[in-house]
Amino acid sequence: MIIDSHTHLIPPDVIENWSHYVSRDATFAELFHRSSKTSTAEQLIEAMNRHGIAISVVLGMGWTDNSLNEYVNDYLLESSRKYPDKIVPVTGIVPSSGNQGIYEAERCLSAGSRGFGEIHAYSQSINLIDFDLMSPYMVMLEEYDYPLIVHGSEPVGHQYPGKGNTGPNVLESFVTKFPNVKIVLAHWGAGLPFYELMPEISSTFTNVLYDSAATTLLYREKVFEVVEKIAGPKRILFGSDYPLVQPKEIIEQIIRSDFKPDVKRLILSDNAIELFSIDFDKHLKL
Repeated sequence: MIIDSHTHLIPPDVIENWSHYVSRDATFAELFHRSSKTSTAEQLIEAMNRHGIAISVVLGMGWTDNSLNEYVNDYLLESSRKYPDKIVPVTGIVPSSGNQGIYEAERCLSAGSRGFGEIHAYSQSINLIDFDLMSPYMVMLEEYDYPLIVHGSEPVGHQYPGKGNTGPNVLESFVTKFPNVKIVLAHWGAGLPFYELMPEISSTFTNVLYDSAATTLLYREKVFEVVEKIAGPKRILFGSDYPLVQPKEIIEQIIRSDFKPDVKRLILSDNAIELFSIDFDKHLKL
């Protein structure tokens, strides 16, 4: 069984009214233009069938507009109810919106969300290391034992839409402030796995996992073997960043690797099953 731990959905009418949302949401304006790749729930299910994926975790996008965040959250939750054996929702949060944002987060957890994210601290103008700002959300996640997914920004390399500036120094400070909450640093954590060769980083990052979202746009495929040797196989999640990247491209990298079958299984499914509290028995038939 294969679980894609990093995918995104956009409601059909949001896609159709692109110009309206560009003008009202900073993250939408940063990430999307008229030719951007987008996906509805039905398109995701079709892609999953093509690529042999049993379950997809669908993430929010770190919106800045509360109403858009709530609307997309509703779509993710509704899509999960429509395809309960296929879609696991992780809903977006807007920490800068005060009590309104906290109430929305609570509502989503009560409705079945399995975590919060993907945070885009740069476009959301969020100070991740502001303990008072982030603590209400992290307390909720610790109570439910669900993760927060954070977009990481490589401090070097090429620029791309949404790259931002949430680099290793910010992410390391954030992780240190919340040692009891599971945190997924997306896109290989802005290179932080390589800093885990430093004992003070590895000893404080025991609650951190890294996902492989957009690997083919960022690193050579040897990144899987290097990170596995540094951080271990239980801290890597297969994620594609669909629809930006087609899942098959990254799945094939994992299959081509020299990993033993049990390591491939951890990366492709078992780590996600544990992290997102997925009912494995319900999906055995898949």
